[in-house]
Amino acid sequence: MPDASVRHVHQNKMREFVASSGLVNVIFEGEEEFGDVESTPLIEDCFCQEIKSITSSDLSATQRNELETMLKEFEPLFSRPVQPVAIGEHVIELLPNVTRQKPHSYSVPMSYRREVDRQVKELLDLGLIEPSNADVTYPIVCVAKKDASIRMCIDYRALNAVTKVPNYPMKDTQELIFTAGMAQWLTCLDLLKGYYQIKMHDENRVLTAFSTHNGVYQWKVMPFGLSGASGTFQKIMNNVLRSHSSYAQAYIDDIIVYSKTWDEHLIHLRNVLQELENAGFSVKLRKCTFAAKELQFLGHKIGGGKHAPDEEKIAAITRLERPKTKKDGRSVLGLMGFYRSYIPNYAEFATPLTELTKGKKSGDVKWGKREEESFCRLKKALCEATALNAPNFGKPFEIHADASDYAVGCCLTQKDEK
Repeated sequence: MPDASVRHVHQNKMREFVASSGLVNVIFEGEEEFGDVESTPLIEDCFCQEIKSITSSDLSATQRNELETMLKEFEPLFSRPVQPVAIGEHVIELLPNVTRQKPHSYSVPMSYRREVDRQVKELLDLGLIEPSNADVTYPIVCVAKKDASIRMCIDYRALNAVTKVPNYPMKDTQELIFTAGMAQWLTCLDLLKGYYQIKMHDENRVLTAFSTHNGVYQWKVMPFGLSGASGTFQKIMNNVLRSHSSYAQAYIDDIIVYSKTWDEHLIHLRNVLQELENAGFSVKLRKCTFAAKELQFLGHKIGGGKHAPDEEKIAAITRLERPKTKKDGRSVLGLMGFYRSYIPNYAEFATPLTELTKGKKSGDVKWGKREEESFCRLKKALCEATALNAPNFGKPFEIHADASDYAVGCCLTQKDEK
């Protein structure tokens, strides 16, 4: 026995001796006795790994190191939770002599209620909404996603109908594509839940009240679905990037930084990140694209002086089924028309489908051989669309115009000396 005494034990009571493992809470690095020991990565290590995972493959080892070193300086910008910035707010101005009517409320399906409660709690915990005593509230609508999850939306149509919308000009997307597409180095930044980073005017919070099966809440930040929200966001971003507008632009919450040389791009990107940091914005790191020769922006692939349709968007369009109603037809034409600048004779090709959607009367459409040929020709033309050069304003332009019994068309061209 441990105390040197003797104890007699019957053999039936004896069992194999197994030494207990000692508790060790400190070991030396490289200690072989313990085998491979997995450690929890530090936040800094996680951030560095995330940077490496999204860094462009266009970079040399030196360029990659320079970019990663700079991004580490702005770690708070990429790691802090969503919060309202202090440089602007959204104001709702109601039309004069209008009384808001309480809209019809929708019942939340029982199968969605637990998820709605979870999302409401998350918004409360983040400080984005607060309990409300509003008399007029707006209903929520649950949108089912393909992965079986749901997106909680709020039906603000009744509020928007009595809201005076400021006429703030939005950016010309084609001009942005041309300007940024001429660059050799491109970075696209994605703000973390961009709308939620804009504060609601204190007196307007009650106007945003919405109801669920468990209570009434109102927004402390700008929610989706309000008339004028995109204009508010655009105005704030224009103010933030005003002094950097020669190399950085924003279309609502999509920010692009473009430069001719690598050294310029590092300077430009640093300036923009510093501006966002000063304003208190949060950026979603894994949704950003840094220092690429080409990237996807506003539905186009741009870079190196060229722009082309986004291949994923084209693939989705080619999988579209033939429209069965006028509403379906207008949706199809809207998607295809977005890329009409890449399709010669687009108006002529689309004429049968355009005629199909005319008139205010809704209902099914009569689909025939002419419509089928138009549908297939447009799909084929999109698949064969070639990249276009960005315009060079130092060279002459040519205007080409044509007309037929069905359509009128024109295009602006330049000769490519290459």
